[in-house]
Amino acid sequence: MLFSNVVKEFLEERMAMRYSPHTIRDYGVTFKKFLACFGDMDIEVIHKQHIIQFMASQSNVSAKTLRNYHADLSALWQWAIQQEICNENPVRQIKAPIAEKKTIIPLSKIEIYALLEGASQSHYPLRDRAIILTLLDTGIRATELCNLQIKDLNRVTGHIRVIGKGKKERLIPISQETIGVIDKYLANRQESSYSAPLFALKSGKPIERCKLRKVLAELGNRSKVSHVFPHRFRHTFAIQFLRNGGNIYSLQKILGHSTLDMVKRYLAIAQYDLDHDHAIASPVRCWNLV
Repeated sequence: MLFSNVVKEFLEERMAMRYSPHTIRDYGVTFKKFLACFGDMDIEVIHKQHIIQFMASQSNVSAKTLRNYHADLSALWQWAIQQEICNENPVRQIKAPIAEKKTIIPLSKIEIYALLEGASQSHYPLRDRAIILTLLDTGIRATELCNLQIKDLNRVTGHIRVIGKGKKERLIPISQETIGVIDKYLANRQESSYSAPLFALKSGKPIERCKLRKVLAELGNRSKVSHVFPHRFRHTFAIQFLRNGGNIYSLQKILGHSTLDMVKRYLAIAQYDLDHDHAIASPVRCWNLV
């Protein structure tokens, strides 16, 4: 069977299984690039060397993106084996690239104040202020925020219902202060039905991930705060949660991580802060007792 036909059937099944549009789109990008590299071949004649050549040709993408390509192609071949379209997965014969670990730099209190001030001067000040505070108060991912509906906000219990990766549902605490800002935003919106998006465009449609990134980047430019993107608010929430005495296991549940690996990176940063503060504030050192 031609590679393009395998892809078509694979994507159709994934859509039927209600995979997120974002995931489907990412699959499509990977497979389109693979087709562009070799043309449409019978999947059974594609072997390990083709995969190596494809991975080597993607010199303009990050290691993390290349790792995603590897995962997408492997998922396609595993599905094809299950469908008895082919007999082996050549992708599994190659180790996945090791993604680089980028330095985590949270937003400072001064930068958050600057962004909130910048939001007050935007075209949609109430919405943009509510978005900033929601991201900072909950640590949710960009896609999770974009998918929120008004019904997902529980004002009585102080939670938002989020559907995360793998369609896993979790309830995340949200402060009454942030809820108040969201309610002020909703009170000035025309469409506020129960099933309406919590954060919307002027048309009433949900704000999409790419648009969210653009909104935050523009706020950063206006506020003279560099590198403002959705995931940086997640980093900031996580580190502040630990700095303020939050439990690492509670943080794992709030963030929706399946393992503690990423949470431990946040913990290491918070621990560095404690060590640094102790070096500055130790009474023995400050009072020259020894």
